[in-house]
Amino acid sequence: MPKRWEYWLYPELRKFDPADRERALKKAKGAKLDWTEIMGMTLAVALTVFLTRYSATGFGLLERVGAALANLVVAIPLLLVLAGPFYVRRVRRGLRAQFKDQPR
Repeated sequence: MPKRWEYWLYPELRKFDPADRERALKKAKGAKLDWTEIMGMTLAVALTVFLTRYSATGFGLLERVGAALANLVVAIPLLLVLAGPFYVRRVRRGLRAQFKDQPR
């Protein structure tokens, strides 16, 4: 059974029979990325790399590990905000395609 937040992210799920929603969501997550999504995710990763670059010159081992962990803490939310919408777009597109192809 899909979770409450999945209905918020993917309102198209409500169009499916409750028994078919989990299957439809799983199938939609397997949809191929289109050009816009590929480019958007590529730009999101590139921007995240650019924004989280740092110089470790003169750092000891402990400082390097600390800087890398701090960088990770910043990069993960950045990726969620920048690349996440493209992932959601792909799943929503997959759900719309399934609903369109579904016999009525």
